Amino acid sequence: MQPTPPKKIRIIPTEGLDLYVKKLSDELKFTQKFNLLKLSSKFLITNVPNNPESLLGSIFQYCIDQTLLENHERQMEPDQLGCIISSQNLDSDIWIPIRVITSNTVDSILNQFLKVAQSKKQDNGVLWGAPFLVSVTTIQRKGLTSRPMHGSGRSFRKIRHKINDNALIKIRNSDAYCLFYALMVTFVHAVFCWPRWKFYNYLHSRRGMKKLLEQDTLDLMVTVGAPLDTDSYDAEEWVPRVVDLWNTLNKGWFKVFIFEELGEYKPQYKYGPDNFDKPIILYYNKEHFDGVRRASDLFGQPYCLSCEKIFSHQKQHDISCKARCPNCSRVGPGFPCKSLNDFCKHCSGCGKDFRNENCYKHHITSNFCNSSKKCEKCGVIWDVKDNNRNGRKGHVCSERYCKTCGSYHDPKRGCYIKPLVIKPTKAYRIVAFDFETMQYRDGEKGKLHEVNFIGVKVNCPGCINNGPDPDCSVCGGYRTITFSSRHFRNTNVDQQNLTLNPLSSFVSWIIMTKSLDTIAFSHFGGRFDMVLVFKELFLRGFTPEMIKKGNRLYEMKVKVGKKNWVIFRDTFNLMPMSLASLVPAFALSVEDKPFFPHMVNRPENYGKEIFPVKDDYLADGMMPEKRAQFDKWYELHKNEPFNLDEALASYCTNDVEILMAALVAFRREFLEVSNGLDVLREAMTIASACMKHFRTNHLPSQHLGIVPEIGYDNTDNQSLLALRFLSWYAEEHNVTVRNAYSKEGEKRFGDYRVDGWVEERKLVIEVNGCCWHGCRKCFPDDEIRLPNGISAGKQREKDERRLEFIESFGVEVEVYWECDIRGILSRDRVMRLKFKNYLDNGPIDIRSAFFGGRTGPLKLFHKTGEGQKISYYDVTSLYPFINMTTRYPIGHPEVHILNNDVNWTRPSDNTYELALLKVFVIPPRSIGVPVLPMKIGDDDETTTIPPLLHLCKGIPKWGCERELQLLSFRPTTWMGFNVYIN
Repeated sequence: MQPTPPKKIRIIPTEGLDLYVKKLSDELKFTQKFNLLKLSSKFLITNVPNNPESLLGSIFQYCIDQTLLENHERQMEPDQLGCIISSQNLDSDIWIPIRVITSNTVDSILNQFLKVAQSKKQDNGVLWGAPFLVSVTTIQRKGLTSRPMHGSGRSFRKIRHKINDNALIKIRNSDAYCLFYALMVTFVHAVFCWPRWKFYNYLHSRRGMKKLLEQDTLDLMVTVGAPLDTDSYDAEEWVPRVVDLWNTLNKGWFKVFIFEELGEYKPQYKYGPDNFDKPIILYYNKEHFDGVRRASDLFGQPYCLSCEKIFSHQKQHDISCKARCPNCSRVGPGFPCKSLNDFCKHCSGCGKDFRNENCYKHHITSNFCNSSKKCEKCGVIWDVKDNNRNGRKGHVCSERYCKTCGSYHDPKRGCYIKPLVIKPTKAYRIVAFDFETMQYRDGEKGKLHEVNFIGVKVNCPGCINNGPDPDCSVCGGYRTITFSSRHFRNTNVDQQNLTLNPLSSFVSWIIMTKSLDTIAFSHFGGRFDMVLVFKELFLRGFTPEMIKKGNRLYEMKVKVGKKNWVIFRDTFNLMPMSLASLVPAFALSVEDKPFFPHMVNRPENYGKEIFPVKDDYLADGMMPEKRAQFDKWYELHKNEPFNLDEALASYCTNDVEILMAALVAFRREFLEVSNGLDVLREAMTIASACMKHFRTNHLPSQHLGIVPEIGYDNTDNQSLLALRFLSWYAEEHNVTVRNAYSKEGEKRFGDYRVDGWVEERKLVIEVNGCCWHGCRKCFPDDEIRLPNGISAGKQREKDERRLEFIESFGVEVEVYWECDIRGILSRDRVMRLKFKNYLDNGPIDIRSAFFGGRTGPLKLFHKTGEGQKISYYDVTSLYPFINMTTRYPIGHPEVHILNNDVNWTRPSDNTYELALLKVFVIPPRSIGVPVLPMKIGDDDETTTIPPLLHLCKGIPKWGCERELQLLSFRPTTWMGFNVYIN
């Protein structure tokens, strides 16, 4: 029987949306500098039509149309578009990456949404029951300008980056020469080592040094050819000229490092030789340059300019650092210690040979002799402390420390996932908080969220285990705290803070404790409460460390004091249910979460007794079960006067009481199950908590191997597009092209490998990916950052030097760009067919053996007859059964490279009992049910389908006649026992 044709979605006209959807708000953000416009619209579904897909399609189409209309009003023609859908009912945001605008953009968004809806088994209600946000972002790439670092006159605004002012050499200039002033004054500070008073006079033009800095700066500008009448100066243009001049005229090697105000450890720009001995460090903030005395002062702890990392002590710094002396442990420019011809001494204590007297004396006085030894047999320098922890007893010659698995082992053995050991934890403070906000005031980019009430509950492991202690030094004297702009009387709390800005007061309070760690939890905070906290922290000059996905925060860390942190987490990631559901789930003895009219939370309702209506409670957006409960409750309480001041305190403190009680119950139960793992301290999601429990209590040592990044075949990495093109090129030109999968591997010229090599023509073929090599068509701007972190201009210069070196061997080089190849493919049907039929006989990609779920319907369409009824049954999950009954590969595999023709027709023909096999299979004639899946499609989008249909994919009518010998698998990776099918 022929299946039904695909159903065409009927889009509901825009004017009919009001029957089903209520639009709550719009927020528009436009960044002219990047030609970026973002329109975020919040909706509430009040009624669901018979065909929910049509409603969703209409909403998405409306949002896109409105965004394009906003662009046209600004005379912009966007060429790329992306979308994010956010809702409390979604486990994670649904996002459509930025892509070229096409006619099927709405279909792409809808299809992605329906995938998530199907996985939740809620096709009709995944967005029903709570407001949801649709954010559409458009970009017009034409006309984008680069962002060079220009220096100009100082803008005397407050510096919000938290650095030590004593680390900066402040440049106070009224002209545009701050770049050259900063270079000159930092050069003087690094070279002459003047007393503080003398350098102060030079910097501030005092006494005998009046205007000396100004004259030196002007002389420097004239020498390097800098014009004196320019409004600003680009560092990337003028710093190289200055550094080259200094390195020519002076004794020593100089290198300039420029750090920006965002606090990143890696410098934004650097120029100079790697063997420098005089670093010149600048600080760039708000289009102004200042000098820096020492890099370590910027970050509050020692900093290595060579490996661009902070470290706690020289002895613990990375031994592979090129600026660290392995004999005496000192770090910085001028190290390792240089050899002196007249000195040679062997230390019997550590076994090292010294060629520098100062180096030898320092290793004795710093006690480095006792903490670092040199093996007499293999010559390896090893750390005594590291090699005598976790039961290890000293150095073993054949073993090296592995950063991947964090242990010592023979490099030939391979890495394993290490079991975890529960360590005693320090005391820490647990905080549960909740925000109530108003949204009545218009800002420049839409409605503003203003926090007007914050409830806080404080606890700690000691008080949880032993009962509340009124003198607890961790919790403090107050357990229930509020921050509000209005006073209340009817809710009992330990401390009531009246303030005009509750959010600012809350942040000040939570970062005040610097003697221990604080972990602050909020429910659904990753999308709301934590975002508001981040804004306040950022305005105070903090740069939190964040773990996020899209616009959802999982964890946010702020360092307070020298060693302690305030960590913000979302409890929904640990307990994925609504706050109200936590009460029955953990059988909590607290009051149930009440209903609250959020729409009346406005300043004009302060101090009044009002009577909210159902719309104030967002009743139309409630799920049916909750709506029924609400209707009963509302009938009982609708005539009771509502006081906003008192209700905010009652509602918000009840929320934090529920949240803290749930956290305590969850922690107690997990401690029992995991034999002592503190889930609140050690995990931020339920998945990470379960994995740590498994690694702590169930994972044997040397059991699960870590797959190497490049796989087990040790072959060179090469894209599938390049391999297909080289195969096509070889056939098209009747030549043999050597590539990464050839027996000899890629051809080498010095340290460089090439994609393809034709021996008989002495020809090098390079296939360049546009985003990795900076194609001039796709990335015309030299300042655009590529995924490897290098600007497109710098990458092109690097590639040109590489090609010049290869051509110096007297060979011919042909370069093909990805975009050109794809352009030819779109026009050449024969070439496209050869690409499609390319047989990938390269190494096994283990991840390709994962196909996800599968379906096997025996009938695709059925029309009910008289007395018949169609029922739908679904297996929720086979994971528990598979995990219980299936064998898993453990350890590291043995690789067999065959590439031979075989005739396997029985299970006994396959001699590998448990293996991953990459094979080309002819489907059996006698099986009508698809068993082995395969992935079909382009590189970007693949579809898992039965093999007998892969040549029919894309044909409107599925029925077709094909020769059986053509209906075969592509080379695909499966587990061995999956192939045992007759």
